[in-house]
Amino acid sequence: MKRILLLALLALAPGLAAAKSGLLESRHNLSATGPGSIRSTTEKRACIFCHTPHKGASGTENRPRSQALHQHYRSSTMASQGAQSASGASRTCLSCHDGTIAIGQTVSGGSIPMLGTGPGGRIPTNRPAYLGSDLSGSHPVSFKPMPAGKTRDPVRGDAVKLDRGGNVQCTSCHDPHSEDGDPEQPKFLVKSNKRSAICSSCHTLPNWPSSSHQLQTRNFGIRSVNPAVVSDMAEKGCAACHAQHNARGARLVKGGRADGDDKVCLDCHDGRTAPLDVNREMAKPWSHAAPSSGPSGHEASEGPQSASNRLPEPNAGIPRHVACVDCHDPHSVSAVDATAPRASGALAGVWGIDRNGQRVEPVNYEYEVCFKCHADSMNQPQGRGGSSGGTVRRLVTEVNLRRVFDPSSPSSHPVIGPGHSADVPSLVKGLTTASQIYCSDCHASNGAGTGTVPKGPHGSIYPHLLERNYATADRTPESPDAYALCYKCHDRTVLLSSQSGFKLHARHVVDQSTPCSVCHNAHGVTAAAASSQGGAHLMDYDVSVARPGPRGALRYTSRGARSGTCSVSCHGAQHDERAY
Repeated sequence: MKRILLLALLALAPGLAAAKSGLLESRHNLSATGPGSIRSTTEKRACIFCHTPHKGASGTENRPRSQALHQHYRSSTMASQGAQSASGASRTCLSCHDGTIAIGQTVSGGSIPMLGTGPGGRIPTNRPAYLGSDLSGSHPVSFKPMPAGKTRDPVRGDAVKLDRGGNVQCTSCHDPHSEDGDPEQPKFLVKSNKRSAICSSCHTLPNWPSSSHQLQTRNFGIRSVNPAVVSDMAEKGCAACHAQHNARGARLVKGGRADGDDKVCLDCHDGRTAPLDVNREMAKPWSHAAPSSGPSGHEASEGPQSASNRLPEPNAGIPRHVACVDCHDPHSVSAVDATAPRASGALAGVWGIDRNGQRVEPVNYEYEVCFKCHADSMNQPQGRGGSSGGTVRRLVTEVNLRRVFDPSSPSSHPVIGPGHSADVPSLVKGLTTASQIYCSDCHASNGAGTGTVPKGPHGSIYPHLLERNYATADRTPESPDAYALCYKCHDRTVLLSSQSGFKLHARHVVDQSTPCSVCHNAHGVTAAAASSQGGAHLMDYDVSVARPGPRGALRYTSRGARSGTCSVSCHGAQHDERAY
């Protein structure tokens, strides 16, 4: 009875209406005196458009029941799924907002004549409030959440509430009677969503409070919808990247799949909003960029145990993909630095593949992120026999870097563990035989870490996303630039000196213009490759230059510290177990 009396008072005595945040001052006041462009030409009762004046056959609901079937948001990681058609309060809201029923159509009063509507008296399709029946780009409604992992039910007393049946509805986040619950964005929110206050009522992200995105106070500039009100990402929160309604892509990300998975990241990481220009790096000839022709194909559920989105990929016919979120968790990423092989804050929160081929979440080491795609994946181009500029031909092609870098392999660069040799006098100051390195020490943007160039393998002018030049073409004249990548860690003066064990470097690299790659495999040598060629000291011949020796063997044999023998035919010279 009290509810009916209140509705009557609001309808008959506008002068008694509450403050500005009430129904009568909002765009949901569709009466002739309403403030919005959509309003009745004659009807003076504000509540009649949704509620019956007295309880009738349909209860207090005065909107016709929509017969539309709604396509709800779906996610490969979402445990709960909504019904095909909306229910409860959401059905009332969508009877206007899905554009299937005239706004002035009521159960008790018939059709009320309206101004500002679209064809058939329905909500205009060019309005942001028009949702349509395809709700796949909107936060799901009319479902009972299953709190687990990163979700929970709102706590008692929170303005965000589930309905009496425990379902998420439009009214969980929106109060249809008050437009200014969030004074900075009048969208009928139940409370201010500054710093993601509404989102965090149900979504729990443990690393978010200390993440770079939550702590980011740089001005959004021209990208902010209202920079005078919301000036930085910390205040904008989830809404900086996610659209609650009318998103065009998966995960409710702004921009969506039509523009590629990376667009929402690169819109800010362009050197203007965010200080480092990742956008520029992605445009370089060699990059970790999604194909320009479309989206990357990333799915949140992918992993070794996924039934539909296996990663590493189990067969060669599956397209390869890459996206920013393959390596970076935007909810966890931070500026915390680390020392090899530990993962830095830039990789915080992501899952990976460990040295044993098992999923690990979150990663502990940088190489575990790389192994998601560069270890057991069966669709790597080189593994399928493909080649590209700067690709070196080996007798045994091994693209599974988890096996290459395994400490049990005959020799490798020290990525998973320290190197195999205790005698490496060419190392530059600061490195020892106990040192370990990152994959990104070699594979990274050229100029990484300087100016506006970010660290990590985003884009490079050098083949295979190398941080510096590494010439692999035969007959390349030696110079500091030709083998700049090698000289980053190995002292050029020592390598080309006449010291014991180094004389042949100068003879081959300088006198014969033989690239380092003709004899050495930069990653390492697995047991399979070593069985035919020796494998110590990264020795693994480029078979496009080196041929079998006089007796048909192509092999290097270590004879102890700084000595060995070669069986090879190269540049017209025949080496038959030649010792040095």
